[in-house]
Amino acid sequence: MRMKRLLLAILIGLCLLLMVLATLLLTHTGNQWLWGLAKRQVPGLEGNLVSGQLLSGWTFSELVYEQDSLAFRANSVSLDWQLGKLVDGRFWLRRLDAADIDVEIRTLPEEQAPKEESEPLTSLSPPLLIDLDDIRADRVSITLPGQRIAWQRLQVAAHWNDDGMVITGPQMSGLVIELEPTEAPVVAPEPATEPQAITLPDIVLPFPLKLEQLELTDSKLVQSGQSQDLHRLAVALAGEGSRVRIDRLELAHELADAHLSGEVTLTGDYPLSAELGATLHEGLMEGQLKGQQLALELNNSLASLAAELRLKGPVTARADIKTQPLLPELPLEVALSWKKLGWPLREPQWTLTQGKLNLTGALRDYRLTLNTEAGGPELPPVGIELAASGNLEQARIEPLTLVLPQGETQLTGDIGWADGVRWQGELTLNEVDPGAFAEGFEGRLNGRIDSRFTLNGNQWRLEAGPEVKGVLRNHPLSLTGQIRLDQDLAGQVEDLVLTNGNNRLAVSGRIDDRWDLNGRLTAPDLAVYAPGLYGDIAGNFDVSGPRAAPAVRASLAGERAGFNDTQARGLKLNTRLTLGEAPAGELSLTVVRLNAGGLRFDDLALNADGDKDAHRLTLTADGDPLALDLALTGAMGKDGWRGRLQRGELNTPLEAWQLQEPVALAWRQPEGVFTAAAHCWRSNGAAVCLDEISASGERGRAGLDIRDFNLARLKPFLPEDFAWEAVLDGRLDASWKQGEAPRVNARIGTTPGTFVSGDTRLGYDRLRLQSEVVNNRLVAELEFDSQPLGRLRLDTRVSDLAGRRALGGELSIVGLRLDWLAPLLPEVARLQGTLAGQARLDGTLAKPLMYGDITLSGGEVDTSADMVKVRDLTTRLAVQGNRATIDGSLRVGDGPLNISGELDWSQLPVSGEVRLKGSELEASYPGLGRVRVNPGLQISLGEQARVRGEILIPWARIEVQELPESAVKKSSDVVIIQPSGMVPETRTALPMDIRVRVRLAEDVRLKAFGLNTRLEGQLRIVQPPGRSMRANGEIRLVDGRFKAYGQNLLIREGSILFSGPLDQPNLNVEAIRNPSAMADSSITVGVRVSGSAAQPELEVFSEPGMPQAEQLSWLLRGRGLEGGDGTDGNALVQSMLLGAGVGKVGGLVSGVGEALGFQDVVLDTSGSGESTAVNISAYVLPGLQIGYGVGVFSSIGELRLRYELLPRLYLQATSGLSQAIDLFYKFEF
Repeated sequence: MRMKRLLLAILIGLCLLLMVLATLLLTHTGNQWLWGLAKRQVPGLEGNLVSGQLLSGWTFSELVYEQDSLAFRANSVSLDWQLGKLVDGRFWLRRLDAADIDVEIRTLPEEQAPKEESEPLTSLSPPLLIDLDDIRADRVSITLPGQRIAWQRLQVAAHWNDDGMVITGPQMSGLVIELEPTEAPVVAPEPATEPQAITLPDIVLPFPLKLEQLELTDSKLVQSGQSQDLHRLAVALAGEGSRVRIDRLELAHELADAHLSGEVTLTGDYPLSAELGATLHEGLMEGQLKGQQLALELNNSLASLAAELRLKGPVTARADIKTQPLLPELPLEVALSWKKLGWPLREPQWTLTQGKLNLTGALRDYRLTLNTEAGGPELPPVGIELAASGNLEQARIEPLTLVLPQGETQLTGDIGWADGVRWQGELTLNEVDPGAFAEGFEGRLNGRIDSRFTLNGNQWRLEAGPEVKGVLRNHPLSLTGQIRLDQDLAGQVEDLVLTNGNNRLAVSGRIDDRWDLNGRLTAPDLAVYAPGLYGDIAGNFDVSGPRAAPAVRASLAGERAGFNDTQARGLKLNTRLTLGEAPAGELSLTVVRLNAGGLRFDDLALNADGDKDAHRLTLTADGDPLALDLALTGAMGKDGWRGRLQRGELNTPLEAWQLQEPVALAWRQPEGVFTAAAHCWRSNGAAVCLDEISASGERGRAGLDIRDFNLARLKPFLPEDFAWEAVLDGRLDASWKQGEAPRVNARIGTTPGTFVSGDTRLGYDRLRLQSEVVNNRLVAELEFDSQPLGRLRLDTRVSDLAGRRALGGELSIVGLRLDWLAPLLPEVARLQGTLAGQARLDGTLAKPLMYGDITLSGGEVDTSADMVKVRDLTTRLAVQGNRATIDGSLRVGDGPLNISGELDWSQLPVSGEVRLKGSELEASYPGLGRVRVNPGLQISLGEQARVRGEILIPWARIEVQELPESAVKKSSDVVIIQPSGMVPETRTALPMDIRVRVRLAEDVRLKAFGLNTRLEGQLRIVQPPGRSMRANGEIRLVDGRFKAYGQNLLIREGSILFSGPLDQPNLNVEAIRNPSAMADSSITVGVRVSGSAAQPELEVFSEPGMPQAEQLSWLLRGRGLEGGDGTDGNALVQSMLLGAGVGKVGGLVSGVGEALGFQDVVLDTSGSGESTAVNISAYVLPGLQIGYGVGVFSSIGELRLRYELLPRLYLQATSGLSQAIDLFYKFEF
């Protein structure tokens, strides 16, 4: 009974115990009691158990655990599991969710001594199935000594069974790793040991492992204030046993995108096969590598690795690599090849083409070869061949060869870096042409330069000994000597001599505690050194004195020197400078005459002297159009430089200007601010005054006033018969500040003024220009208002000056007359017309747009040479944005001309087409004649201007009494002698494509130098862009006469042939004596002209053939040589002399007669044979002509008086052997 009671009590106790345990473990209330007990028993543990129990999980809030070395805080932690599944041999965590976690690890555990290696675990099976369905940790921060790790979101799942482990994730976003800057610890160098081969351990995974969907997004590494962003990292891999397979590894970084796939076996030599690809972004090398693609293939094993690297993009190359990275000597074979490498990468200026680089051997014994060709701006193609060998401590160059277009250089030597840097080598020159590197310095150089160099810490020493000879710019050159220098610039220069032609520079001396260098320059021919340079200079210089304060003295002089158009005569330079802590000295430069930039200065003198505490500079020069006299004083102080412009006088074409009073100047350091006090320049009542100037890189301000400037001062720049009467005033204010747009305000205008052109005075009431730049916006207004001349107003606005620069505004033109512009236009004697229009501006400054119409009406133009007269000119320009149409008409003489076309400036150059169509346009050229033309031309604009069409000449009268001066051109071999040498004169062809046909109609006549004929034919004028004009075609001489040898010859056949340059036609002309003036009409005799117009060939011919004397007799007298007494021969000679004399002096007689008041004075011959006579005639009054003639072979003279009653009707009185009065009527058929 007692036993039963005991057993019952035990059973009841067990039940109560189980009930208590169940209550504590399986109820929320019991779990809360246990949680409270745990907080009391575990120091630093805090938090609230919100809900849950052991079997299904818990939810905590404000969970805290803190110790001396560790602190943990979490806002919420939720655990959802099913412990009941343990009965089935399964641990199932359905969800673990934690948020707002802060972990601080204050101290890290000390490193423990390494444990003895144990046998690797090669097989492991879980005692039960483990399923972790969803683990999340959001907004986590972990702080460690010297670093902080945080992320925004983390999610991962894992499953482990007998088949292995599968991990899904982790998927993490917002990872930030911050590393504090740390100083590298000073570690005592370990004693050098012989490197050993690396032995790879065999690694075996204890169970199959598969990693799926590992993804890292928006991550960042921050160190020392610099951030590296990793946009995305995705990994998928699997491993079993020793084999690991990477299915996918993708990386998106701010510098590059990359991907990797492959597999490796982690036993033995680690056999592997992998492919890596990458595309670089613009973050590298300032964007030059943007888009660069890399592809790397790895094969074989880690013990014997084979790699192939392919580059495509800005750098395109291929490299094959074989190496054994586990061996200490690192055997290596690299073969790198490329077709073209350049720098900069995007738009290469320097290139290496068809290159190969090979590296074989090992770190302790390698050989390197390089073959390529280099090129670049102002650099000729240079072949590069390098052979070198070396180890980790030194290398030998054997040799480096540069193959030039002319000659080659070789560099051989040894370089070591084990204990400092040391070099010993030799550079050899073999027929090197320096002109390949510097244009104008052609030559040949031979020789060698020995060099030695050592560097230990901050201590270095250089020795060089050049021995170079050759030819430079066709003059012998030699460079010899020895130079020794160290880091303190102490050393010796031994007989360093450079000679080139007659020029010689010699330097020698020592530098130790004192300077003792001296030199002599003798250069009688500076033209040796550069094209365009000329002159001479000679002198001495020396450097002497204490090392810390040497004195430099130089004295140079030259009779003349110059470069291209800049010329100087009588140069003298003397200087003495003392260097060191308190530099001081004096300088004197004088030039007797200086011509530069269109200015001429006489007796130019520049003098400077003083030290940093007080110095002075003066500059004086007489000249045309500018003379000046300036004096400046100043001193250096602790805060910068202060000075004064003491004197300023300028003589200009705008009269003389003088500085009103000295101006204080200053340059303040370290602010870098320049200041100038307010001052004025005055000239005969006018003044240009500047406000106080303060300027630096950060901010500044300036102001300018123009007062009472009479525009009559502009007369030297205006045409002779044009004047501008007005007074100009203006104001300019400017200020700027770093980071802000500058502010500018400008106002300029004149008083009511007058334009004076000859006897014409045209006044205006207002001329004003005002502009303002403020708040990154420009506003400008131009206004012109005149009662007689019209009105013009232009309002312009430009916004966003630092960016788009948007354009806006309006243009208004009301009745603007153009006649006052005639004196300003070359070759224009009279100009009439009125402009009117309204337009609106739009677009941007880079691409301006305009909308509106502009018309010109009543236009008339007369040229100074009276070549053309333009009347009734009316045009209309209709503008729509960046396009326009033009439509107009005018009369040239009595002929109408129509103009039409379209223009487009949306892209430069301007494109479009202009069409010209006219009829009977009249033009004249004084002294040459008149012409009427019918043009039909199309002018196309664009990248290449084109002219197409036809020009018909229906009527022309070309009458040439004498050639104008412009018609006599220079010979093609003319050269212009300049001080810099002989420069051939060249002509620049028009940059356009011309193909035009010119046709001559039936009424084109030429009368010149005894030739009177009608012209027919056509030419095709062709000019390729940038080349000379050419012509193809034929001009025929029809119904013509040619006066030669005192005779009027008939043109039987005549043509001018064009097949090449327009000024080089070929002639084919036959002129015969009139058969009616021949004693025997069956005989034909004449002159044949052939060959080029520049060098024509003239010969006398006859049909039938006969001796030349007979030909001349028939040509000059109309009959042969019949008598034997010599009379025929004498007559022949007299005829020849008469014809030649009249041709030579006819123009002179005409000029003398016209100077005496006679008009149209003509000296010529008439008749033929024994009736040949010399005649002179002139007009004494309009329509009244007087003439006198005398026979050559008789002494009888004849006086004629002719009066023009009507056109073609003449009354003539003759007095001679007989007297007569005749009435003539002239007609042609």
